Parts: sequence; C-alpha cells; structure tokens
Amino acid sequence: MSAREYPKVWRRFERTAEDGRTLRFEIEDVPEALWSTVVEFMLGNYIREDVWWIAAGTAQDLEAVQEYRVLLTSIVKQKMSLACFLTEEDGSGQTLVGVNMCLPQEKGRFVEHTPPKTKAGLLSLRMFAEAMKLTAIYDKYSSNEYLMGAGLSVTPEYRGLGIAVELLKTRMELSKSLGFKATGGIFTSAPAQKSADKAGYECLHEIPYKKFGKQCNVTFNTDTESLKIYAVSTM
Repeated sequence: MSAREYPKVWRRFERTAEDGRTLRFEIEDVPEALWSTVVEFMLGNYIREDVWWIAAGTAQDLEAVQEYRVLLTSIVKQKMSLACFLTEEDGSGQTLVGVNMCLPQEKGRFVEHTPPKTKAGLLSLRMFAEAMKLTAIYDKYSSNEYLMGAGLSVTPEYRGLGIAVELLKTRMELSKSLGFKATGGIFTSAPAQKSADKAGYECLHEIPYKKFGKQCNVTFNTDTESLKIYAVSTM
C-alpha cells in the first residue's frame, strides 16, 4: 500500500438546515488525539440501534461493551477510519457528527484482537465468521484484500443530510489512496443499504435475515429484510 498524508481533510460539503442555516461539514482521517472519542461515539447510538449489535445483545452487557471497545480501539489504530465534523463558521471548533470505522480485510483474516468471552461477544464473532464465508468481494475484484467498513454511524440530530453517503464516497477515495482495488463490507440495516446505493456501491450478495439467522443460530428481530454485502471498485 502506498504512503499517504495523515491526518488529512478529504472532503468539505454544505447542507441547509430546516431553519435555513448553512451547515458546513468536513470529513477527515480520525486524528490520533480523537481515537478514544471516536470509539466512544461508536459505543453510543450505534450498538443500541444497529441490527447486528441488537441481535448480539451487546449494549445490555457491560463486559461485552468493553470487549467491543477494545476491538474498536484496535481498528482505529489502523489509521484508516473516517470522521465527519460540523465546523463552526468562524473556525472556532468542530463537532463530531459521523464516523466510519475502516480496516484492511484479508481473505481468512481479521484484525488482531483479544477473543471475546461474553455471550454477546461470541454471538457477534459467530455472525461475523458466517458472513465472512461469503467471498463475493474477493471474487468480484480478483483480490485477496480490500478496505472494509467496520461500522458507520451518524448522530441522530444530523441524520437525513446525506452524511453517511458522503462518508462512503470518501471511503472510496481513501481506499484508492491506499492501493486497494475495492472497498466494501457488510451492510446490516435498511438505512445503511440505502446510503450504499446512493454512494454508488454495488450489492454483490443478499441473504434474508431469517436464513442468515438459521445459519449462525442467532435470532434477528428487525424490519430490515436482508443482510447485504456491498462493494465498489476504487481503481
């Protein structure tokens, strides 16, 4: 993988708020000073709302939350995750409003981490192992590795402004700069899947949650019909 500037501001964009104000956003690499802040951000709404973590029961188990905290910390230290900030017009500060955790995914290998011991952690690992049996991304791009998304969340106050779409588009740029042929991953919820569609990602595989649940012996109570694997070429 090629060297790159880090941290870097990748994208700036504006949106109009309901009250007519112009909101200015920046998407940049997560700087080392904010690693822990971003991890705690992902331990907020994300694990209480996402299909995957609801099924595992992570948010209800403090030990499982700590296991996930350790895993997220391992991921953010890869220096490949992105953060979206609301910027003050006068340049006086930033507010974190969105995060896309990312890491290199090699066929048959995952980021180094302490194996989980909690029920929720083991359930999540079982689901991931089952999903990783799908080789659609490797097959599509004839590659043994790609830049994988490991969680995307936008704070509730700023949803509906296309921030997730912008994060996904930026991830394509990041992937290209690192020399990956593609970026993609597991998209668990209907909103995430819609964002992937809008960002130009391609659905390479779809499996109904009822079927996927039987395969990994996990019950999914969700209105989202299917788990989907999305990816896009970045070469």
